[in-house]
Amino acid sequence: MTATYESVMNFALQLPPAERSRLASNLWESTRESMRDGGELDAMLDEREAEMDRDPDAEISDEQFMSHFASRSRK
Repeated sequence: MTATYESVMNFALQLPPAERSRLASNLWESTRESMRDGGELDAMLDEREAEMDRDPDAEISDEQFMSHFASRSRK
């Protein structure tokens, strides 16, 4: 059987939240590895980190971050 996005997503959504977070983190890291050659992602992350250093009040909690993107996906 070949895994599809839908089949993987259906199974992933059955995991407890902590396991989904762990899965998401591992998937993210796997994409970062392929993007490192261009350095684009690292440059973007460095810029975001510098922005937070310049204005710590601009930081948001994990909950605010997830809420923001959850509301975007419903549009």
